Amino acid sequence: MTQIQSLTAAVLLELRAARREGDLHHILTTYAKACGFGWYQLAPGPHNPMLDPTSLLNFGNFDPTWRRQYATEPSCRTDPARNQAIQRAGSVQWQRAFASARNPEQRDFVRASREQGFRDGITTPVHGPQGCVAIMMFAAPRLLRLDPDDEEALSHIAMAFYQRVRRLTAAALFQPAEPAHLTSREIECLHWVLEGKTNWEIGVVTGVTARTVQFHLGNASRKLGVVNRVQAAVRALLRGDLSVHQLSHPRPEIKLEDPYARRLPKPATHSRQSKTSQACSSQSTISSFRA
Repeated sequence: MTQIQSLTAAVLLELRAARREGDLHHILTTYAKACGFGWYQLAPGPHNPMLDPTSLLNFGNFDPTWRRQYATEPSCRTDPARNQAIQRAGSVQWQRAFASARNPEQRDFVRASREQGFRDGITTPVHGPQGCVAIMMFAAPRLLRLDPDDEEALSHIAMAFYQRVRRLTAAALFQPAEPAHLTSREIECLHWVLEGKTNWEIGVVTGVTARTVQFHLGNASRKLGVVNRVQAAVRALLRGDLSVHQLSHPRPEIKLEDPYARRLPKPATHSRQSKTSQACSSQSTISSFRA
C-alpha cells in the first residue's frame, strides 16, 4: 500500500468532521505534503451549479496569479490536463497531458507551469448530473509515479473535499441570527395577551393607549419572526421570556369601564303610592268642575 492509499482513509474522516474553512485548508495542505505534492487547488468545472463558482478558488495554495486563469472558461482552456479531465471520469496525470499539448497557448501554459515549479501533477474531475462540476489539482515539484489505486484514492479525496466545501459555503450564507431581545414592556404586553386581554384592555392595565400596545406587540412579532400577537406570545413562552407559572397565579380582577359606552339617562322610577296620589288628585279636580 502506498503513502497516498494509507493516508486517504484517515483524511476522509477528518474532512467529514471539519467545521471551518481553515480546517479544510490545514487538512489538505498536510495531506498534499505527506503524499509528495507541494500544492493543491480546487477549481470550478464547466457545469458547476453554485451561484459563485469562482469561490472554489479560495480553497487551495496555488499562487493567486496562477489560480486566476481558472476563474473563466476561456482562460482555463489553455490547461491541457483540465481539458482532458472534464471529458472523462478518471484522473489525468500532467506529464502525459503536457506531452500532448499541440497549440501555442497550451505550450505556453506548460512552460509557465515549469516556471511556477510544477514538474508534474494530477487533475481529478468531480462530476454531477449535468457534467463536470469541479476539478481537484495536486501539483508536485518532481515527476510522479502513481498507480491506479492512487488515482482512485485521490478521486475519493476530491469528491469529499468538494462536497465539504460546498456545505460550508452554503452554511455561511445562512448564519443563525442573534437571539431577539424583548423589552420589559413588550414582555408585559405579551403576558396580557396570554391572559386573553385585548389591546384596549392591556392599555388600561398598563396605563398606555391601545395604539401604544399595538406598537409594542408589533415590535415583538417582528423580532420573533411571527405574524400576529398570539403567535408572538406563544413564541415568547417557548423561548422562556414568559413563565407559565406566572399565568397560573390568580390575579386581581380589574374592572374595566368602556369610555365609548353611550351615556343614556336613567328612566324615572315612581312608587305605587305616588301613582295613587296623582290619580286621587286628578279625580278631585274632575269632581270640582262637575259641581
